[in-house]
Amino acid sequence: MNVLHDVHLAHQAKMGQYNNKTLPASYYAPAVEYQAVRENALLVDYSHMSIVSVTGEDAWALVNYCVSADVATLRDEQALYSLILNEAGFLRGDVYILCAEEGYYLLTENMTSTEVVACLQQALGKAEELDIQETPEIHVLDDAGWGAMLLEGPYAWEILAERYGFDVVGLPYHEFMQTSEELILLRCGKHGEYAYLMVGEQAALAELWLKLLETGEKFQLKAGGLDYQHIVRVENPCWDVLDASRNPVELQLQWAIEYGKEDFIGKSAVEAISHNGVTRKLVGIIPLAPGAEISTNDKVLVDKKVVGEIIKSVYSPARHSFIALAMIDAAWAYSDIPGFILQTAHGDIAAMTHNLPFLYNLSMRVSPTEHSFIDATKPRHAE
Repeated sequence: MNVLHDVHLAHQAKMGQYNNKTLPASYYAPAVEYQAVRENALLVDYSHMSIVSVTGEDAWALVNYCVSADVATLRDEQALYSLILNEAGFLRGDVYILCAEEGYYLLTENMTSTEVVACLQQALGKAEELDIQETPEIHVLDDAGWGAMLLEGPYAWEILAERYGFDVVGLPYHEFMQTSEELILLRCGKHGEYAYLMVGEQAALAELWLKLLETGEKFQLKAGGLDYQHIVRVENPCWDVLDASRNPVELQLQWAIEYGKEDFIGKSAVEAISHNGVTRKLVGIIPLAPGAEISTNDKVLVDKKVVGEIIKSVYSPARHSFIALAMIDAAWAYSDIPGFILQTAHGDIAAMTHNLPFLYNLSMRVSPTEHSFIDATKPRHAE
């Protein structure tokens, strides 16, 4: 049981299922949590993450074969974002790989630990080819009392700096440090915000959760659930489980693949997909009519011919309009092209493609060395 579970229930959090685990879906109305993550900070239980450690002298070879990125680039206390593919070159999930002195941590929010271990066991089947002399140790930490929580938003760094000092402010993207509670504190973020993932024993996380909410009051910090991601992951797209059964070329995620690696699961298949090309690609799209509503599965037309469909659509509070991600025929899959028609439940509406991301976040206009939410001698952000 998640140690934070009782805390969430005591505060009337609405619960939901994420990666086969029960966690808060929301604490407040969607608008409140959205405003917090975009303008202040939001604290979220991230214990839906699968947390697997791989240790031993040959841990590198095992992990490197399971992921699309090159783990050889990592040094101690550095992290790497990568994809995990199947043999057909399609996405299983995405993962953070953390390099520690004793080995690696694999953190994923869309694969169960069983699925991660199955991937590692698949790689062990090629131990001789991978020159694995000593079988690495694999431990499922989320089944052993570990969890995670995420502090995200333009002033997340300032809240953590009050607890951990200037080291947090200077922490580079995709690097981590150990906290006084023996937690891993990783600077990460998928939505264009300052974001810090804290990973470790559930008891330590529960204590820190309450302390951060107290510290964060003057920053207008809110506790939240995971449903806010339905909006922010369209405004600032990243891969999630709704894209299952698609390949990285369609999703324009080739930047997350190191084709120069000697081998990894799905390499030959994704190379062939990249070489042969795909019929459709992911692009952003917006309606041109003010107030127009669009929905998942709406058809995208050019000259009365269907050239794609909407795969995700949300109302963006920041843009005051609907925005969407669409899979469109490759010939039309370019940004900022007008001339499209969307077939919606409310009639046909004009649309155009849009460059991604849809949103230029406040976090991109905040510098920890120049701005502050609480220090009146500094501006809150650049105009």
